[in-house]
Amino acid sequence: MGREIRRVPPNWAHPKKEYNRYVRGTFQTVMEYKPMYDQPFAPAMEEWYAEWKAHKPEDHEGMQYWEWNGGPPDPEYYRPDWPEGFATWYQVYQTVSEGSPVTPPFATPEELVDYLVKNGDEWDQSRGHGGWDRKAAEQFVGTGFAMSLMVINGKVYSPRDGTPETSAPT
Repeated sequence: MGREIRRVPPNWAHPKKEYNRYVRGTFQTVMEYKPMYDQPFAPAMEEWYAEWKAHKPEDHEGMQYWEWNGGPPDPEYYRPDWPEGFATWYQVYQTVSEGSPVTPPFATPEELVDYLVKNGDEWDQSRGHGGWDRKAAEQFVGTGFAMSLMVINGKVYSPRDGTPETSAPT
């Protein structure tokens, strides 16, 4: 779980969904990004179906495949099936759930680095943490993935700080 860079179409507007959330003693309707896996639905369904076809009930004490391995994938949680070469921009996603964006999309990795240095991601902004260290932002964009945090010898490191080798602990 952490953050990853996904390739998205130019000016991608990640879909939102209306939710009812219990806030301060009452239910409120909020619009939030829909969690979505970084793959189209069809390959996920094909993989599930192939596993289902290969399953033998006696392998799991007579239980059906979906009883022990879950039902088929839900198309609502998969991104559109973009044509090859269509997703050319860069956007940071949290991967605690299926994934939702925590930055706007950018045409180049350099624009993404500059944004992270200036603003941080959505989580940083909501916590008032501000921007990332430039070296940490460049390292993250170059790698494409970072864990939410690491604890090494009692010291906490987050993506905004870089790896223990390149940063001071927070």
